[in-house]
Amino acid sequence: MLNRLPVKPLQIWYFKYMKRVPRKNISRIVADVKPPDFDKTEKYSFFNFKKQIVGENKKIVRKRKKSKPTPIINKSIWATLLILIAVLSVYSFDIFNFKNKALGAFQYIYNEAVKTKLAASRLQTESAAESLKSINKEIGDIKNEADKSGFSGLTYLLGGLIPAVKEIPKALDNFYILSQKTLEIAQDINYLKANSIDLVLNKKGNELTGALERINQNISAIENLNSEINTQSRKLASLTPQMASFSNVIQKNYFDVSSGLYKTRNFIAAALSILKSPENQHFLLLFQNPSEIRPSGGFLGSFGDISLSQGSLKEIKVDDIYNADRQLNLKIIPPAELQGITTKWGARDANWFFDFPASAQKVSYMLENSELFSKDSVKFQGVIAINTKIIESLLQILGPIELPTYRLTISEKNFLETVQREVEAGQDKKPGQNPKRILSALAPIIMEKLRGISPEQKNEFISKLAGHLKQKDIMIYANNPDLENLITDSGIAGNVYSLPDNFNGDYMAVVNANIAGGKADAVISQQITLKSKILNDGNVINDLTITRIYDNQNKSDWWYNATDKNYIKILTPPDATLTAFTGNDKPPAKSNFNYSKNGYLNDIDLQAIEQTAIFSDKFQNWIGQESGKKFFGAWFSLPKNKTKTLKATYELGGNLDMSDGKHYQFIFEKQSGVESSLEYAVTAPDGYIWKESGKPIFEFNSQQLNAREIIDLTIQRQ
Repeated sequence: MLNRLPVKPLQIWYFKYMKRVPRKNISRIVADVKPPDFDKTEKYSFFNFKKQIVGENKKIVRKRKKSKPTPIINKSIWATLLILIAVLSVYSFDIFNFKNKALGAFQYIYNEAVKTKLAASRLQTESAAESLKSINKEIGDIKNEADKSGFSGLTYLLGGLIPAVKEIPKALDNFYILSQKTLEIAQDINYLKANSIDLVLNKKGNELTGALERINQNISAIENLNSEINTQSRKLASLTPQMASFSNVIQKNYFDVSSGLYKTRNFIAAALSILKSPENQHFLLLFQNPSEIRPSGGFLGSFGDISLSQGSLKEIKVDDIYNADRQLNLKIIPPAELQGITTKWGARDANWFFDFPASAQKVSYMLENSELFSKDSVKFQGVIAINTKIIESLLQILGPIELPTYRLTISEKNFLETVQREVEAGQDKKPGQNPKRILSALAPIIMEKLRGISPEQKNEFISKLAGHLKQKDIMIYANNPDLENLITDSGIAGNVYSLPDNFNGDYMAVVNANIAGGKADAVISQQITLKSKILNDGNVINDLTITRIYDNQNKSDWWYNATDKNYIKILTPPDATLTAFTGNDKPPAKSNFNYSKNGYLNDIDLQAIEQTAIFSDKFQNWIGQESGKKFFGAWFSLPKNKTKTLKATYELGGNLDMSDGKHYQFIFEKQSGVESSLEYAVTAPDGYIWKESGKPIFEFNSQQLNAREIIDLTIQRQ
């Protein structure tokens, strides 16, 4: 073949037989592949063409033998194979042992990670830290075992043949650093858990901010490691089924982890910007009294102004909210249901929205516009709402508190009734006096006692705090979006759940508002029963029963004997259609006050809800839209020691997909401060059962509801 000719003879052949062409050759045939100028009369085949060349160049034609590997190549291949065999024979046993140990270690690490997640969700940070220590040690042992067994050296050797193998030592290093950083975060959280109260109360805000800065630095490092590990896991997935499974776990959780880290880092950064500010930062503390229930949790008789200076508590001022309202010059039309008891909407009634962020914003706005705060241009960075259960838990831990001025001893057992009696008929219930002054006297004593609590008492309080957060006894709102996002994700914002566009299920909330009904809610219990029947066409028929029981337990105080004048709202999915409604009262007469003539203005948020409300003569109720839900609102008053039942039947439009294997979800949101039970039963379409119960009916019963109950079900064909 031509391509087997030696280079030099081929050059001789080229100059002898190839025709010279001009420099600017424009022929379509490239010159060096044109036929040479042979005798055109002689016919050439490939073989006689070769003969011709041989005949002309006998000296340069070599006889070719069948190609064989040279001895040098043979020796190189055998040498390489022998080296690999030698290496594998030396390391194979140790590597086999390492593999078994590593697989066992990974299972241990996974189990400890599950423990860590569970402990963190329960605020048991000490347990979480111990699990993280175990994980860190186990990964360190794997690294040492890899070096000892020669695994790291072998991965370098094999990396030329299998590039993914090179990633194994790097991945181990990253996991080890990741576990270290995570452990450091857990240790700082433990430090804050044990000392944050002392740091804030004892003017050590710089130590508080220092710990937060360390946490944020470690989160930033973990973000980078998370990205690197994600990339490495993709490369390692091709090595073994175990690696593929491990990679799948990482890929599945990568975006959730990344999003969580991003939100947490932004949350801490926003918190630091507030805590490190050279100016005093104000937070609003709302005392919601569930004895007189309101949509967001209770009547706002008192509030506190918490002032922080560079992370340290400067002061807490507790005041009567009527004091602020007397200095409010805004003239805003109150909610229609309140117009019979007040002509002016004030901060005391501004927690009118079931959605706590909306209520928090409205209360803050009104207080900031009161001369009490506007004269100093005070702006609240956030709002914390608590009810009486929080104070009772504190008193249970701190012990009874003596108030010599009032000749009272306050404990967790008598707090509510004693303070209520003092406010309604005590020594400060005089013209020109502040009847809530007892709370102002109680607050600094509680703060002082908190400074000296033991580690065991702190842990007990944090444990109780977790329960109160879960049951909506505490709700938090922040003006800063980064702070509010994480608060919402943590489930402590008290916000109304937003139904997704593809929502396949049902939603309900029952919201009460005491309108001049004394403190009757302290002795009223509520039972909610919802029976749902899902039809084969995707429609849902709901039968709802709400029973309220007034048992004043022979209390003589008038505020526990007043008729409970209650306005109730039932929140449902937006496509609900009411077909029956019984047990409610006729609405009271409307106020004759001319708001327009007297220069009152509408509140834009309140107006957006009330403009949707249409009164039904048939059902004597209002039907409207609020927080992305449809509501049925009615008066549902209850005299003392009586029981009344409200019944409603409503249908949901046929947008549900109830095909085999589809998921169905029921969401119930609790009203803060209301003691209520829930019985829920849902019947599957004909021919189907629920996977979770193995029956056509699934039932849920609870006497102590969480802030948001989510029931996930799966439909199955029988």
